[in-house]
Amino acid sequence: MSVQAFNQTLIRSGGIAAIGMALCYISVAVIFFGLLAVPAGLDSLGRLQFFLQQEYLLVAIGWGIGYLLFAVLLAILLQALRQVMPPNQSVFAALAERFGNVWLVLMMASGMVALVSMEMTLRLLDSSTEQALALYNTGNLLTNALGGGIELVGGLWVMLLSIAGLQQHSLTKALHLLGLVVGSLGILTVLHTVPYLKDAFGITQLIWFIWLGITLLRANTGDASLAQ
Repeated sequence: MSVQAFNQTLIRSGGIAAIGMALCYISVAVIFFGLLAVPAGLDSLGRLQFFLQQEYLLVAIGWGIGYLLFAVLLAILLQALRQVMPPNQSVFAALAERFGNVWLVLMMASGMVALVSMEMTLRLLDSSTEQALALYNTGNLLTNALGGGIELVGGLWVMLLSIAGLQQHSLTKALHLLGLVVGSLGILTVLHTVPYLKDAFGITQLIWFIWLGITLLRANTGDASLAQ
């Protein structure tokens, strides 16, 4: 396989990964807001028992898709984007790659914390409900802090990547303009008390992932629209 053919395959793999990341968002939303119908009137302990004793597998699948699978796909996308926007040609692309790698590690860590804390909490439920509830809350705190309570790292990645794309004239300008909006919303989630910022970031980034994925799938390494 020639270098150009390999790069073309890698870029298209990145396109598939980007669309897969959007599907991860959709899958998590379906699981946690559709399939997991929590009975009304439950207190914190009741909700914990419902999640871990009755819906353990579904919750674990949700965390696995939302964090671990997402992180694997992100790793593929980051590698593909190196071919499209080489970090050695733009300081913004280099910074974007660094923040992308940080986001990858945070997502992996969040998923592992979520799954391990679920298992340990389930073991404690039979012996000490108070300790189980405390561990559950601690696990949720760590998971949210690392993996999405504030979307600063993901927002910076999209923002810097979009600036690099505009600077290098790679892919499409409209995609990068949307990326600037997505990145700004992610950065603004540091104001985590402002309602709907996270939702707006998630929805716009989902659209951005799909658009990016389609663009990469259609890309040709010989096109002038791709950085060489």
